Amino acid sequence: MGLIQKKDEKDEIDGIQIIERGEGPNGDEDEKIDLVAGTSAEHIAAGTTAEEEDARLEAQIAADAADENLMPEEQDEDDSDADDHASKHKKTVIAAFVVTVVIAAVVGFFIGNGGFGGKGVGSATLTEDQLDSTVASYSYNGKKSDITAREAIESQYSLDTVKDGDGNYTAPSADVILSYVRNKILLDAAEDEGITVSSKEMKKYAEDSIGTSDYDTMAKQYGVSKDQAKQIVRQSATLQKLYKKKVGDSSASMPTAPTEPADGNEETASKDYADYIINLAGDEWDSSKGTWKDADGTYAKAFADDAFTADSATYKQAMTAYYTAYQQYSSQASSASSKWTEYANGLYAKANISIYGLFA
Repeated sequence: MGLIQKKDEKDEIDGIQIIERGEGPNGDEDEKIDLVAGTSAEHIAAGTTAEEEDARLEAQIAADAADENLMPEEQDEDDSDADDHASKHKKTVIAAFVVTVVIAAVVGFFIGNGGFGGKGVGSATLTEDQLDSTVASYSYNGKKSDITAREAIESQYSLDTVKDGDGNYTAPSADVILSYVRNKILLDAAEDEGITVSSKEMKKYAEDSIGTSDYDTMAKQYGVSKDQAKQIVRQSATLQKLYKKKVGDSSASMPTAPTEPADGNEETASKDYADYIINLAGDEWDSSKGTWKDADGTYAKAFADDAFTADSATYKQAMTAYYTAYQQYSSQASSASSKWTEYANGLYAKANISIYGLFA
């Protein structure tokens, strides 16, 4: 799970998004915000977030364009009006920390396959006394569990955020229920692996991912209880450790683009740009000889037709190094994602779920 607020986004949301929009390579408490889903486990591998994945994809496009000496154009955020329903009250999200959209077509994972055998709440709006009614059931490794409306709702939102002016509650959607079940399966797997998190690890995770480890602050900011905020951090930190155990703790980190020259001239040269390139290249640069260690190295090939020295480099050369670093990062991230997908699908294949009411 992750704590997020999403503002002024389009109605269509692909994948699992988190915390805030970031820039690619090139609040107010009373603001109305839309509900979106949270971080995928892929992003947790190296402490990254979904907006960083957006940046990674943008950089990949930029890298492809660079082969034709094209530069990516920076796009402005598209502002849209809040949905009529969202305008009724502030909506703060506690996002389920799972791979919901990334993992698809899971063998043995059936939506509503037993719907005729169960009885749901029968309404898209719930009263207070219906919150503990069963909205879905699932089996995993031979164990059957029921899910109440309250459990499903609180896996992603606080109850107050889905409460309307008449005192009723919006029934949890099929997507929310699926996210809840997948999350539970992953947490069960983590428990089977003997994975636990200490208070110190929770504190670090919260500070790195949310920006604060003060649970009272989280609770106030996101409209949840202190205990709920603490549980979210504990589960998120647990799944991060599970991901790293199964995929590995990638040494590659998302590179930061070089600072653009003030005059906008790509041929602007400086020692800073040379240092930037050498820093990205790491062990591929031989500082004692002032050249590349191996002519077949990744950076050596990237600069094969472009003379580079440690004394000075242009912004254009720095961008070449940046694209090279991003391609390496992208390749490693893609490999990790595939490995995690295979692992998670293996778990989900052991599950069956019946949803009593497929609400949007």
